Amino acid sequence: MALFANASDLKIYHDRPTPKLASCNFVASARSSEALAQSGHLAVSAPSQIMGRFQLLKTLRHENLCEYVEIHRGKHDRLFVVNEYHDNSLQKARSEKAQTPVSVDLIQRYAFEIFCALAYLKQNNVIHAALSPDNVLLDENDRIKLSGYGLYYMTGHGVDVDFPIGYPGYLSPECVLDTCSEEPYGYDKRDCWAAGIILVEQFCRNSFWTTSDVGLVFDSLNTLAEWAKDGKDENIWNHQGIESLDINKDILEFLQGKTTNNDNSMNTKDSIEVFRQLILNCLQVTHTKRPDYHEIFALSFFNNSTKNKRKEYGWIHGPVLASQNLQPDEADIDEPVKKKDPATPYDPLADLPLSHIYHLWRLAGGDVEVNLVKRGVFLSMPVIERLPRVCYVEDGEETGPVMVDTTQLYSDTMQILSYKELYQRLEQEQSQRSSERFEWDADYFNVVDENDVNFLLEETDKFKKQQNGINNHNIDGEVDNGDEGDDDDLVFYDEILSPQSSVMGNGPLSGSAFITSPGTPSTTRSLNRTFSFSSMNRSRSQSSSSLSINTPAPSTPTQASIPRRPLSLREQDVNYQYHRQRLFAELLRQYPASQKEIIHHAKVDIPPLLRNKIWAAILDVHGDLDTEYQKIDKYNDITSDRQRLILIIHVYVHVFLLDVPRCHQYNQLLASSAGHEKLRRLLKSWVSSNKKWVYWQGLDSLCAPFLTLNFNDEALAFACLQKFILKFLNNFFLKDNSAVLQDYFAVFRHVLSYHDPELSGHIDAIAFVPDLYAIRWFLTLFTHVFPLDKVYHLWDKFMVGPSSLPLFVGVAILRQIRDDLLKYEFNGCISLFSEHFPKIDIEKCIQSAMNMCKVTPPSIVSLRPIISPTPEEHGNNEVQNWWDKPLSVETRKQELAPRIDMKDFPRISPYTLVLDIRSDHEFANGHIASSMNVQPTQLHSFASILRKLNRKYHVVVADDSEKQGPEFAAELVRRYKFPRTAVLQGGIEAADWFYNSIRSGRLCTCRPQKQTTAGHKGKGSEPPFVIWRCKVPTPLSKR
Repeated sequence: MALFANASDLKIYHDRPTPKLASCNFVASARSSEALAQSGHLAVSAPSQIMGRFQLLKTLRHENLCEYVEIHRGKHDRLFVVNEYHDNSLQKARSEKAQTPVSVDLIQRYAFEIFCALAYLKQNNVIHAALSPDNVLLDENDRIKLSGYGLYYMTGHGVDVDFPIGYPGYLSPECVLDTCSEEPYGYDKRDCWAAGIILVEQFCRNSFWTTSDVGLVFDSLNTLAEWAKDGKDENIWNHQGIESLDINKDILEFLQGKTTNNDNSMNTKDSIEVFRQLILNCLQVTHTKRPDYHEIFALSFFNNSTKNKRKEYGWIHGPVLASQNLQPDEADIDEPVKKKDPATPYDPLADLPLSHIYHLWRLAGGDVEVNLVKRGVFLSMPVIERLPRVCYVEDGEETGPVMVDTTQLYSDTMQILSYKELYQRLEQEQSQRSSERFEWDADYFNVVDENDVNFLLEETDKFKKQQNGINNHNIDGEVDNGDEGDDDDLVFYDEILSPQSSVMGNGPLSGSAFITSPGTPSTTRSLNRTFSFSSMNRSRSQSSSSLSINTPAPSTPTQASIPRRPLSLREQDVNYQYHRQRLFAELLRQYPASQKEIIHHAKVDIPPLLRNKIWAAILDVHGDLDTEYQKIDKYNDITSDRQRLILIIHVYVHVFLLDVPRCHQYNQLLASSAGHEKLRRLLKSWVSSNKKWVYWQGLDSLCAPFLTLNFNDEALAFACLQKFILKFLNNFFLKDNSAVLQDYFAVFRHVLSYHDPELSGHIDAIAFVPDLYAIRWFLTLFTHVFPLDKVYHLWDKFMVGPSSLPLFVGVAILRQIRDDLLKYEFNGCISLFSEHFPKIDIEKCIQSAMNMCKVTPPSIVSLRPIISPTPEEHGNNEVQNWWDKPLSVETRKQELAPRIDMKDFPRISPYTLVLDIRSDHEFANGHIASSMNVQPTQLHSFASILRKLNRKYHVVVADDSEKQGPEFAAELVRRYKFPRTAVLQGGIEAADWFYNSIRSGRLCTCRPQKQTTAGHKGKGSEPPFVIWRCKVPTPLSKR
């Protein structure tokens, strides 16, 4: 199923002129914010309430509605609303053609489109309440486009603003009498009255009221309401006192049926009469007698052809197919294809959705508030002019005119956004493409250090395996099944290209094939392996699962040639984002067929505008999400289990009363009542759907990124949350999760020892254990530590990285503040984390974490399985070796250095100093090639000499003893600060079994060389230390 094929923000618009955007602004009510604060909602304010409700308006799509794009909060609680705009309107059309008769057929089409739009709004519980000819716009095809329909809804029916909503000349009598609230919400029919006024004005070419005095208009409406109460509603327009009201004479005659229209030959008497009946129905003074929209469509005024058009509105075009991009043969179609005029200049914005255009406009320097300030829109009466002349102290009487400047509370003047700067930026990139090449940033996951190993190069499809439940005991989900090559059809190994050869928009990267073994360095001491994602024409030439996109992918140069461009600059580069958005939009329309392409490109970066859908695609979200989400009971939880009932009460207390009202309340969406309600439903759905797990405090923060990105799509947010927890936090939310957390912290401690032995040794010496500071890190994946804007960037890498990446991020955070940690004792570290936590550079943290992750063997970050295999399962498998059995959590917690499996050892062996601590006799009988035999008791004597060898990795090989190897490795870490130190799990026995099983090697049985230091003098009777060394040189020495 193409999940995003019909997504409105991915739609391509053909043969459409570039749409215009405009903004209006208003000020939220300060009194409403104060009332919310007094009621206990300290973080909730009127602006946040408005912004929360506005999100629904962004989802409304109808061909007769102007699309809402975005809302921003400015200074002094002023809100700026950006929406689609058209220059023409019914008001302008009436003014320009005041003397021209209008056809009833045209009025019929206008009426039909207006009522279709209003009916659609009613289906979404939205009332226009401010309908007037000025906001009934006309597009280039003379089609109705209602504007301003969201003001009443987003302001909570006018509660959150201090100005009235609506235009006096188009208000219904019940609005003036304030009797709207007496009826249920669904029976509000003020828009029907306003539509009737607009249509009769358009037909008669006159205003309904002869006065602009609001008081006189309201008096007339009150009089009509009083007459209606007297039972004269049926013939109210023929009332004997009707002429005393300020109603236009021509319109009144039309309502009374006196218009013969002799001067207008285009309209028949019957057509005028059926139109009059429509207007009389709309202008029923008693709102309960006013027809509903389905009753209006049933009137004879709308003929069958018009009704048939309405039936077609429910059809949705989709899905996107590969054949749609093929040019049809003119001989096979009835009408030839309309070819574009080559003289017509290409408009890069014409086919983009409005949200994309506005995002690019902002990147090009656009700012709604700043533009209005420059135009002098906010110039108002000086404060000194609004003060009273004299204030008497005794009675508080004020003398002089007291001016209240309310003119700036709301401005319905639409300020059109200029695309001039945006076009200049885009044209500048086109002109400079040939001279100043655009460089794609490096994929930091696959960047190769020429003197190191990258364990991530062969993980292109690891996440899919983990989704299928493979190898749950490994945090990275790695299994050597030998089938991984089937998923590498998009990966090519090419020569290093010059930075100038990677050009955005100039087609695929090219290069001759060059493959280097990942385990053994080349003769030039370099592992110059690059990933090149060529165009989909090349990679999918024999597959129809993906469309062809002539867009290059990032090359992966070596570490030394990476052009370091900060992520913040990339996200602010309008040209870069323009091309990235087009690339991902095309890939998302093809999802799930394009999932691997999406993951490949997302490893460079993710465009913020499409982050929600890209995350969903990476997490392999698919299916009928809305149906599945609707099946979940988000409100009731009936159970007879007493323990389950206690858990439900626990969830209610934490979710509804404590956690939700304080979850990231600096975010305007989460601080709104709509955000609170959505977060509650999301958390309740998760608890209801995961019976074996429970709610732990911090889950609300874990939901926050998904909810803010998918505020209008709870089903997608919930599906992403489910997949995300399964990948990164599986079993973290068990009722008793102590074993899971302790095992995770043990691995975290090992990773820290592996990459920063000095810091690890210090933290271990002062007993500053991860339980004291890292629970909120990993249980919330840093959402409880960083603001959401940083979390987005962090999770961008989590999504496309291995599930062990959060561990390395935790280590990277500690390494950023290592100077402070090294100078503090226990109490100082507690104070640092609880009161004065330093500011973290998130981009450096991500880069540091990925650099560590690439060079860390996967077995070092493997977790112990939560559920042990049953005896029956053991019987179906081969006999398990003793070193393959998982270590207990207590054993892992006691060990400072990690353990490495033999399956990872061949990858690092060319860079490894292997220290065999068995006896010299056992060493001579068989040992790992290029290893050294040392005695643990003499470590203090030869440690400095071993450090001078400057090897990348250090692996300790011991015998069957469970303590000797870990203790020796702990000394290397704690006392001598050897980096990347690990113990070979299973020792020499595991190595012997491994070489025999793969049948491509064996233990070395050469006669080792005896080495010592010349002139060494032992202390007292201590003999000189001796090192036995294998004669086989390391692969790195063969250069």
